[in-house]
Amino acid sequence: MKKLTLIQRGDNLKRTYLPSLIIIFALVACNNLKESPSEQKGALNSSDKSQEVNLTKNEKPPSLTITFGEEIVKTRQGGYNWSYLDSTTGEIIGVEAESIPPTKLANIEDAVNITLSKPVILNLENEPLHYEIRAYDNNDNIIATYDDFKDIKENGKAIYEILATWKEGSSTYVFALDVQ
Repeated sequence: MKKLTLIQRGDNLKRTYLPSLIIIFALVACNNLKESPSEQKGALNSSDKSQEVNLTKNEKPPSLTITFGEEIVKTRQGGYNWSYLDSTTGEIIGVEAESIPPTKLANIEDAVNITLSKPVILNLENEPLHYEIRAYDNNDNIIATYDDFKDIKENGKAIYEILATWKEGSSTYVFALDVQ
């Protein structure tokens, strides 16, 4: 009698799971169908082609240093979102990276003494479409937002963050300054 029960359970398992497995295999098989390279090229419209040309092969945003007159300030990259063209697969890859708060990423005691009356240059591999500068207090609160360094009126030590935006995405850069 027990042997019959085992066979019945096996039959029940086949009836229950076999259709599910068939569906899963069918979905995987459909997903693995690829278009030929000529079909892929033909499927791109003109706006897709121009977007593809504008994407860089860089897998993350560029690094940033800032020159205040003769003083060079290194920054730490914070969070970012970025898209790039994977040259091996031809696919656009999107990456998102989170970061700790700016006041934990930079140490205010390491603030670099700078004078804003001297020329300020953002040293990036490619120029962003837009950037803004944020100043933080010790409680991770934004106390001011600026469009340019010449707009900063406060003196003293503070943590600053630059949010830069490109066609490929955006990134934050954090550093500490002692503005004179």
